Amino acid sequence: MSRFLIKRPLPHGGRLVERVVRDPERAKKMIKGCPTYDIQPTLHYETGVPVRNVYREIMSICYGFFSPVEGSMCQAEVERILKERRLLNEWIFPYPLVFDISKEDYKKLGVGSGDRLVLNLKGKPFAILDIEEVWEISDTEELAHKTFGTPEDNPEVVRERFNKKHPGWVIYKSLNPIVLAGKYTIINEPVFRPPFDRFWYPPRKAREEFDKRGWRTVINHQTRNVPHVGHEFLMKNAAFTGDLEPCHGILVNAIIGVKRRGDYPDEAICEGHEAVNTGGYIKNSRHLPTICLWDMRYGNPLESLLHGIIRQNMGCTHHMFGRDHAAVGEYYDKWSTQILWNEGIPSFGFDAPPTDVPYGLEIRPQNMREFSFCPTCKEMAYSETCGHEREKLSGSFLRGMVAQGVQPPSIIMRPEVFKVVVKWWKHFGYPFCNEKYVINKEKELEVDLKDL
Repeated sequence: MSRFLIKRPLPHGGRLVERVVRDPERAKKMIKGCPTYDIQPTLHYETGVPVRNVYREIMSICYGFFSPVEGSMCQAEVERILKERRLLNEWIFPYPLVFDISKEDYKKLGVGSGDRLVLNLKGKPFAILDIEEVWEISDTEELAHKTFGTPEDNPEVVRERFNKKHPGWVIYKSLNPIVLAGKYTIINEPVFRPPFDRFWYPPRKAREEFDKRGWRTVINHQTRNVPHVGHEFLMKNAAFTGDLEPCHGILVNAIIGVKRRGDYPDEAICEGHEAVNTGGYIKNSRHLPTICLWDMRYGNPLESLLHGIIRQNMGCTHHMFGRDHAAVGEYYDKWSTQILWNEGIPSFGFDAPPTDVPYGLEIRPQNMREFSFCPTCKEMAYSETCGHEREKLSGSFLRGMVAQGVQPPSIIMRPEVFKVVVKWWKHFGYPFCNEKYVINKEKELEVDLKDL
């Protein structure tokens, strides 16, 4: 019988990366006499609005979310990722991750290979970068196109050429030209501000929590939205996968980072998912809302690959994927993620699914369609099961109701979740993200730092 039981996968790469120094005296010795640099947000190349903050990548790398990545990538590694979606150590990985600075700042710093740079965040020492290589991005627009693909080079899934309307493309287009490559180490652990503090479960802590709860099999729900009942039913039904019994746990992992106009605030997203279990719709013993820091690239199949890596590192055995996973616009085929995980995408370096290639992933995909309200069944129904005409409510329609202060019917959004939306509406003065929220959020960030 045990041959049917699924075991928790190892971290991607075989070990969990943890590059965090918790001894202040050791940290002080490590940074003594080193040059310092204040971390700057990446600004939109046209508007000047923040689109990324590299501190989030440093956090996710050093706490192991992106294992086996350990730092800012050298030129050869970036080139290999763009060609094969693999690191130099062979393990699959979808995106270039770099620490970029301007030519002016590089000249002022006067650093090079072999130097240690102290990275300040909010005016205090946060991390170190041990520089192994300095290289230059010759053309950020070309880098952006190669990162996400083109209709000519990736015809299996890319439907439109990427442009400035795509937030991930903008991030790479907006990078500074000089890259300092090397390993990061956090030397002053940030303290999360409420409400984010209670949702912070880095991979080691998540795995320990799964053990504590007796969760052998865990399915992940990726989110960047306040949950409506369709999301709730997606989680409940996807969790029936597993092995001899349904998955023991449902991990909700919200991506927290730079927001787009019209998004729900991160605070409402976290507490909205928490309201699903405090309201009893999914009991607390089977449902765990958490966060991961990352400025989303919205790369559909590529983003799904990163999500698989993150959640495998956290200890999940399964990952649910839906239509247009982590996508905006119509740049990719709406089923690109399913194509990747079912067949592979050869032009992106995958002749087979990510679970069937050498140095690939162990986490199991659970590809789902969608749930919507059926007036005949008088309940949320799965698109591939219910044969009636269903009421398909788009996210924009639901946002329109919320923006007018109209509480959606409880079959669409739970009242406890709507109460959370209203709470943060009152706090910020608006229900959704606008430019003011984006700018203020990138000043305050999700964390504070203590004096070292």
